[in-house]
Amino acid sequence: METRTEELEIEVKAATAQGQQISDIQWKLEDAENRQRRNNLRILGIAEDLEGPDTRAYIASLFKQAFPDLNGWDWEKEIQRAHRFPLMKKKQALTATNRDQSYPRAIIVYFGNFLLRQAVFEKARPNSKVTVEGVSFFSTPDFAHATVERRWRLRQMIAQFQELGAEAYLLSPARLKVVYKTTTRLCKTGKSDYWDIRYIEENLETVYLSDTSNGFTGS
Repeated sequence: METRTEELEIEVKAATAQGQQISDIQWKLEDAENRQRRNNLRILGIAEDLEGPDTRAYIASLFKQAFPDLNGWDWEKEIQRAHRFPLMKKKQALTATNRDQSYPRAIIVYFGNFLLRQAVFEKARPNSKVTVEGVSFFSTPDFAHATVERRWRLRQMIAQFQELGAEAYLLSPARLKVVYKTTTRLCKTGKSDYWDIRYIEENLETVYLSDTSNGFTGS
């Protein structure tokens, strides 16, 4: 019986180690994808088909009008690529006439220079829309899908923390900062982050009062 128990313990440890290895790989892949997207921005709010056949040229012209103080940059050169976010497979049959115009797809813009990308982002954040000739838009970072998904889940938790009397903030790329009285916790974006969110959700009411070994670190 003891031998069998020992064997099971070994199997559990091996499975745990394997799970951690998978988590490590997932994190590395996600981090690499976010680095590749570093020079990208998602431009939201521009109606479908308004850009015409040449999305890159349209965005370069739009930015030239929207940000005259940045016109020292060569927009035609620095906006190297731009395209609409791909349609979901189930929506690919939709035509321009029956798409929901209230939720146009984002335009993904790749900048040749990160400094220009950052300058545009600072001027067109979600809480400070830019309007040019009746066209209003804002920008967000172009994170990897897994990062976007975790950011969405963390956002859902902010209101819950606030209801409990704590302050909660979403930090880039996908970290949650929680302040309760004199205690601050940071949900770390790291190798164990995939398990952190599950732990936080299951222990919402006590997580900022518990030890820091399960996804939150003290400050």
